[in-house]
Amino acid sequence: MTLNIDLAPTILGFAGVPMPDKMMGRDISPLYLSPESPSSSNWREEFFYEHPIISKKSYIPSSEALVRKDYKYMYWPDYGYEQLFDLVNDPGELEDIINSTDPHVVNTKKEMKKRFDWLKSLVKSDGKVTL
Repeated sequence: MTLNIDLAPTILGFAGVPMPDKMMGRDISPLYLSPESPSSSNWREEFFYEHPIISKKSYIPSSEALVRKDYKYMYWPDYGYEQLFDLVNDPGELEDIINSTDPHVVNTKKEMKKRFDWLKSLVKSDGKVTL
């Protein structure tokens, strides 16, 4: 799984310029130059994101999520509201399955919530950002 934050490190790598220590992202060139190499198999399979309020919370509220290829767990901190989407069977995210009683979904939700909380703890930011 690649992200937009991987673009700058990839361009720097192509140019032979070292990536600054504080820059986020990774050079994705191993994925397309040598897809069978060990560095290609050691790639992210999920990501955590935080999105600030845009203008005011009634317009675009803040959101946080843990995203994988198969599921997305979302949290809306301004409302204390959770959502879970099956991205394989519902790529348009039309059916929130957070309240499903299916054992697989219940276990997925529990595991993703635990991972989400851990990743969020690494951010260490309780500051409110409004754009």
